Amino acid sequence: MNKSKNTITPKPNQELISEQNLSTIEEKLVRGLTLTEILEEKQYPFSLMKFYNYLKKNPELESRIVEARKLGIQTLIDKLLQVFNYQEVESPNEVLWIREKTKFIQWVAGKISDLYSDNKPIKQNIDTKMTISWENDNNDIIDISGDITDIPPDNKD
Repeated sequence: MNKSKNTITPKPNQELISEQNLSTIEEKLVRGLTLTEILEEKQYPFSLMKFYNYLKKNPELESRIVEARKLGIQTLIDKLLQVFNYQEVESPNEVLWIREKTKFIQWVAGKISDLYSDNKPIKQNIDTKMTISWENDNNDIIDISGDITDIPPDNKD
């Protein structure tokens, strides 16, 4: 009986995207384009799904993309401010459309960036110290102070 040959060859461990292409994608995100718009240009040899999977495997690159998206939201807000400051709107339909765009961008900005969020995290300083004191027969006060985390569990003495 003949043994069959292994016809499966492992793929070389290559990068999905070059540093230059990643920088270009980041730049376009900062300009306010969406990732879907950027990858629909068919300029890159991978799909949106492949790109998301690649980001999951590379947290450093994912954080770069997330940061570029945050900056892109700020760019869109700047563009809206320009519309409000400099553009004359004559049609009531345009006013309604701009208002809806503004509400949507505000909602997205609140989800993506803490800068525009109404629910900012509140930092609280909680004291974890516990003080126990009692008097003995000689009117001496005995004081035991310490951090709660310093007390060993199941101390049965």
